[in-house]
Amino acid sequence: MTWNILRLMLSRGLSMVRWNNFPRVVDVTQMDNVWATLHTALFLVSLEESKNETSSPLAGENWERYWELDRLYIIKKIMFSSFSEFILSDINSGTKNTIKKLDSEMFEALYGKAYRYFLNFDMPEPLRKDYENIMFGEKKEKEDRIIYAAKKYVGYNEALPNARIFPDMYEIYISEMESELDILASQLHSLTLLRNNPSFQKYLSHIYRLSSSLRWNQYSRKTPISVMSHTVVISYITYVIGMMEEDYSDTMLLEMLLRAVYHDVPEVITGDIISPTKKAVWWLAELLEKVEAYMLDEYLFEYIDESYKNFLKPYLLEPFEWKIGKKVKYADIISAYLEAKIEAPYSQVFSLKEQDLRKQVQVMHHPWVEYLLREILFEFEKSEDDSLV
Repeated sequence: MTWNILRLMLSRGLSMVRWNNFPRVVDVTQMDNVWATLHTALFLVSLEESKNETSSPLAGENWERYWELDRLYIIKKIMFSSFSEFILSDINSGTKNTIKKLDSEMFEALYGKAYRYFLNFDMPEPLRKDYENIMFGEKKEKEDRIIYAAKKYVGYNEALPNARIFPDMYEIYISEMESELDILASQLHSLTLLRNNPSFQKYLSHIYRLSSSLRWNQYSRKTPISVMSHTVVISYITYVIGMMEEDYSDTMLLEMLLRAVYHDVPEVITGDIISPTKKAVWWLAELLEKVEAYMLDEYLFEYIDESYKNFLKPYLLEPFEWKIGKKVKYADIISAYLEAKIEAPYSQVFSLKEQDLRKQVQVMHHPWVEYLLREILFEFEKSEDDSLV
């Protein structure tokens, strides 16, 4: 399962453009949509809990703390439910919504089959049980409502710039989404806060810029990938590594996933500065860390309140610290290796990068990194039939 998910993320997930049967001035891929939904949902969670003071526990490895809402469930549910879109990629959002409106049982049956499709693959038992529990186990009403609200808010903001240029084409859908967001806002205090606060809206709008920031931007690429999509791949690899740890705990996995989800946010401001540039002058990497912190304060954090800023800062500025941070860095390198491997047959530059990154992966000597590497090397050249029948 692990490799098949990664394969679909790096093929269909990057090639599927949202609002594909509409004229567009802005393109958003399915993978970009997944991360935007993740980040928006977690922001809504913070607003729901704003009555409680929360802070990040990253000063050391003491991660235990209480949160009212289940962030781990939300991250997993958004990631896992996104897999179905890779299989049902030929049905656009408007058609899906109409199917749901006219025959909700048929809609549930269709998506149930898509979710179960992934159980056909061989996978470690902990991953299988976790997937089944999240997708078919007991639902969490408030968390699921936040996920749905985040999806609708992201979809609305994807359509809005295109609707300003092509108002006649988007008029009905914009109106329907606004009505649905009104209903959801009556059920979620956080969505009301977000929709009534221009600063919060600006914060998320800036965050969504990561879909426009392309990885390896200085090189010609056959399959471009945004920083936003890259972060989804890292999050899934982080999930696999964290789930298979001998000292696994939900709290540890959540901390790993939060680091994975948030770690590239500074690139909204600084752009994607590649490692060779950072190493070009011996003190540049350290200086860039100070530049990131300064620019985040100047250009992004002004839109959010102090408590959320304090929560985010360690995940943004110290994502690879401590033992769990090192594992997230492993996921980052594996994702870069996969991206280079996809481009290697078409580019001498990426062929050399793929060889260098493979060496970095091979010396990690972590059992689940080695498992992922074996799956990638054995399965990379295979083509799969991803139909439901």
